[in-house]
Amino acid sequence: MEADIKLKHEPTHLTDYRMVKLSDGTLLVGSITVEGNFLRIDNPLQLSTVSRMTDYGVKDDSTLTPWIPFCSETTFNISREKIMVITLCSQELAHYYEVIKDKVRKEIKKAPLSPEEMEHIMKVAEDMEREERNDKIDEITDMFGGYEITSKKLH
Repeated sequence: MEADIKLKHEPTHLTDYRMVKLSDGTLLVGSITVEGNFLRIDNPLQLSTVSRMTDYGVKDDSTLTPWIPFCSETTFNISREKIMVITLCSQELAHYYEVIKDKVRKEIKKAPLSPEEMEHIMKVAEDMEREERNDKIDEITDMFGGYEITSKKLH
């Protein structure tokens, strides 16, 4: 990759999107430029394959997700040392990338939760946990016909 790579900054056609395989195995899709020892990737989405069971057996589905979730940045610099392969996207993947990229952009970014909201969520979680524990105790009590074991002594 020491050769000077000339890539357009903004794709003018869907086939200008690139797939970048990183040394850790991550596969990214986006528009890229190479600047010195760094690759700049705009709007990177990670291509992941997920297996799911169907009536006909296991089926692999590919999906695009934000590379770094909960991040508002859209441009990232990656060291050239971390890049294994750069290739053009197929037209089908480029269309899918466009759809998902637009969907991610339009997602409403929620403001962080306030301390009061966090406290309310924790209280609800504690109440649910207490209720679940009480349900288990009731289930065990019913299993033993109402007899409650209070002693921890083993004979």
